Amino acid sequence: MEEIQTDVLVIGSGLAGIVGALEAESAGLKVLITGKFSIGMGTNSSLAGGFFAAETTNYSREDHLNETLKYGKGLSQQRLVRILTDRARECIEKLMEFGVPLFEGRRGYEVKGEEGSYLLPGIILMRTLIERLKRSSVGLLPGAVIFELLIDEDRIIGALGFFRDGRPFFVHSKAIILAMGGAGGIFIRNDNQKSILGDGYAIALRAGVPIFDLEFIQFYPFVLAEPKLSSIILIPPFPKEMKFLNEKGEDPIEALGIKCDYHQAIIFHRDYLSIKLYEASQKGDIYCDLRGVPDWRWERFPLNFLKKSKFPFRQRPFLISPAAHFFMGGLKIDDFCRTDITGLFASGEIVWGIHGANRLGGNALTECLVFGRIAGQSAAEYAQGREFSLTESMKKRGEKRIKEYLKKRKGIFDNPRDLLKEIKNLAWKYAGPIREENLLKEGLNQLDSIQKKIERIYPERVKDLFLKRDLENILLILQAILKGSLLRKESRGAFFRKDFPNQDDENWLKNTSYRIFKGEMLISHQPISN
Repeated sequence: MEEIQTDVLVIGSGLAGIVGALEAESAGLKVLITGKFSIGMGTNSSLAGGFFAAETTNYSREDHLNETLKYGKGLSQQRLVRILTDRARECIEKLMEFGVPLFEGRRGYEVKGEEGSYLLPGIILMRTLIERLKRSSVGLLPGAVIFELLIDEDRIIGALGFFRDGRPFFVHSKAIILAMGGAGGIFIRNDNQKSILGDGYAIALRAGVPIFDLEFIQFYPFVLAEPKLSSIILIPPFPKEMKFLNEKGEDPIEALGIKCDYHQAIIFHRDYLSIKLYEASQKGDIYCDLRGVPDWRWERFPLNFLKKSKFPFRQRPFLISPAAHFFMGGLKIDDFCRTDITGLFASGEIVWGIHGANRLGGNALTECLVFGRIAGQSAAEYAQGREFSLTESMKKRGEKRIKEYLKKRKGIFDNPRDLLKEIKNLAWKYAGPIREENLLKEGLNQLDSIQKKIERIYPERVKDLFLKRDLENILLILQAILKGSLLRKESRGAFFRKDFPNQDDENWLKNTSYRIFKGEMLISHQPISN
């Protein structure tokens, strides 16, 4: 087993992870950053539309605060929202110092695309940050998959994992930052990177860290659904000539009575659109029609991004449907990104408390930027002057866990890739935009059957080792989502129960807590405390 030692370990290399790593490195510490695949580009940050919600000349700090709280529907942690809105502008200025091209818009700042380029703004953002990272002393560990955290007496001491070629490794670290993103990839219909499978949530839960509000998942309404195309979101600004059609040629959105253009609707009515389009898609296919868009618009982003595809977007309507987009739930942190485990910090989508029941458009990148910096600063401060504390018994425990992961058994097991597809389909059917009691219970019963199949898998090949861990993580997170959804008997923000369609502040102005105790998932509800 390869042993690595560092002051600060950053797990996850999206915007939150890279910003955190650079902050910790600037304090003169030895920092290491990992990625499940490549550093930076295998993350959701690279798929982002490039918009940072923040105060501008015409959009005050209070405007940002109030809109964020409004869309949180009473479940946000106000102190964290205040930190987000207070520090957004200064953090954006820091990002500009790194060389990220940003310009001021009405409600925040946007990544400036290159003239005539079809590159996603997220690619431009991450490419700039990766170049900055490579000029630093931060160590890079691509293709490193973390399986679990090692904790001694409620204090972090390291992490255990495997390289993509199957070699085990142990990182001994004074401080760890979890910046592993959400879990959108557990759904068959999603617009996330394939690596975003809830690893961070699962790792934290197994380490004894409570997770909050996992049942709150944001879905994006306009996502490509053509069988041979990637599930890419349609990014605003939308051309005014864009239309939506059902199989009868009718506009399924027109009847919803939304009194704004699609660009505003995707920011302010995202959850409502997703629910209604999901309902409509159960009755028949939904299409986007761009045939009326003038030629000159196809030369500009984002339509030039579609134009580079071989699909005839300009000649015929194409299938769209909602898809899983963002998780509002996650790890509880304090004002310094500290979790309940000493030495363990968290930032980015993996964190809970900022968005409440629904996320305001533009806050995802802002959250990563603001709390990524705070996590890096806090982890560095914690690690400075602290001694490494790996005991021989903890080292042996790590070696024992590695052997358990690699243990082979006799017997036949289902194809892990088939199981992965099965569980993702199950997630979409039972934990998608619309939920109800009968479906939630049916989903939990089907998960019991899948769990038995997962338990029979052993690492016959290296890829089976990773596929089994992916399946175990998805199973754990999906069980939590279904159980939490069953308990919450209301609808709020992005969470919709068909059998309880109204918001119930009298009984459900509460956060849901998930934790594992003696191998069992415990779920409880806590009144809002701000």
